[in-house]
Amino acid sequence: MSSARTRLITEIAARVGRTVEWGIRMNHTAASTLGINATDMVCLQTLQQGPRTAGELARHIGVTTASMTTMIDRLEKAGFVSRTRDPQDRRRVVVELVTGRARADIAPLFAPLVKSWRARLDGYDQRDLELIIDFLAGIEESFAAELEPGRDGQR
Repeated sequence: MSSARTRLITEIAARVGRTVEWGIRMNHTAASTLGINATDMVCLQTLQQGPRTAGELARHIGVTTASMTTMIDRLEKAGFVSRTRDPQDRRRVVVELVTGRARADIAPLFAPLVKSWRARLDGYDQRDLELIIDFLAGIEESFAAELEPGRDGQR
């Protein structure tokens, strides 16, 4: 591998690390603004992808089901989430984001960041955007392999 290529790969890895750090800081800041803790914020961000059962949330976030129940109780009391029966299996309870609250309180915290990202992405052509998506998908897969139960990297 050429030294120029090695330098670029090293720079990309360093920037991914710093991006993760900034994301964690942003998560903590948003949580503090909302009066919740950082793990609660991770739960809300996860629910932005769609409803999940308490068990699915617990596995995804990496907490016990008892801790997850307490978290859901807290977030439901604060008006961020609601519980509904699973239409396919009425024995299961599904947790979902209260969209009105999410739009009113959560979205504005991230709006300037999203606007900045969109402005930056406007400068890229279709192929560049496809490469960025491919790279970010690979980063997600790497995290999932390390953190999600049943994946290859599970410890």
